Amino acid sequence: MSGASMEFNNSESELDDHGDGRSQAKLIRGILGAGSLVFLISSVVLIILPTYFGDLLGLTTSETSDWALRMMGATLLALSGQMWLVRSAPEITIRRSAAVMIVAGGAMTLFTVLMPADWTIARFAYLGIGLGFLTAYLVALIRR
Repeated sequence: MSGASMEFNNSESELDDHGDGRSQAKLIRGILGAGSLVFLISSVVLIILPTYFGDLLGLTTSETSDWALRMMGATLLALSGQMWLVRSAPEITIRRSAAVMIVAGGAMTLFTVLMPADWTIARFAYLGIGLGFLTAYLVALIRR
């Protein structure tokens, strides 16, 4: 086994000594899986029906904004796939991915609040879903 692999395994076992890392990782894996499905659905709608998605969020849509929304859909498609794949990673990677999702989810939630658009039911729902996932990742990381 290489030195890098042994260091990685040592770091993981050290983290596991501070609580039940397996149950924490299992919870985060579930959150990643659920988030992956939400992003997959969002990405498909963004790519196929960008005007509809923009209207739901209260945005003023145009051909230019439709293309920006499609590009965002492609990005969410990639993120959805990565989240799904990371679920099978070692426990330390699962914890680190949760931290990344807190930062990314926090940014998406902030941008949803600051978005220059009308407040619609769908925007409130989108904000609620974002806050829900952000809270779930925080609770999962804090929980021991």
